[in-house]
Amino acid sequence: MAGIFPGRGARIKGFHRSRSRDSLVASTRRQGGKARIAEDFYEIGEALRELQRKKLYLVLGHATFGEMLKARGIMGLSQAKKLIGVAAALPRDKALTLGPEKAYALTRYTAATPEVDTPAWLLDQGATIAGKSVEEISVRELTAEVGKARAQAAGPRRPDPEEKRARAAARTAQATLRKRGARGATVEARRAKGGYWLRVEVPLEAAAALLGE
Repeated sequence: MAGIFPGRGARIKGFHRSRSRDSLVASTRRQGGKARIAEDFYEIGEALRELQRKKLYLVLGHATFGEMLKARGIMGLSQAKKLIGVAAALPRDKALTLGPEKAYALTRYTAATPEVDTPAWLLDQGATIAGKSVEEISVRELTAEVGKARAQAAGPRRPDPEEKRARAAARTAQATLRKRGARGATVEARRAKGGYWLRVEVPLEAAAALLGE
């Protein structure tokens, strides 16, 4: 999974002990040099969560949370939501143990699975994912499990009406060809530009007979 935290950007400070309005407003100030987001991600997530929840971006003169992030050059809205999600789902010690990437992947995993569980609960219970503990599984493997869980929850894809008609036509055409002596003939419906086409495959001898050659 690609990194969710920029190499350079805003270091949000002033939230470790105080949650006053002034400290939260100050936390959005852009800092010079390389950000230490990988180290401070949890505190940053907490500060952003408070700014969003209490709509303190209005105090800063911005109509929306996303507008504030962009105008002040803090970080992208999607990155901010990831940080907020981690801070909302995990206590600080557990999030720091996992690191920002795995902590976020774990929040996605619990959101994708039907069980009523949380990232913290999985850690407390020593649960396994794909046969591995949360500590052992890699971010890539965990992300792959998220995709599997989402696909399972979505269930089998339902074909659209046009696809159903195309498949029915293919079955009828195939049966007709075989009745006329083209044993082994196959007909498949394929989507192409402009709609569905039928792809027909018949043995050479059978094709010659069908064409009267």
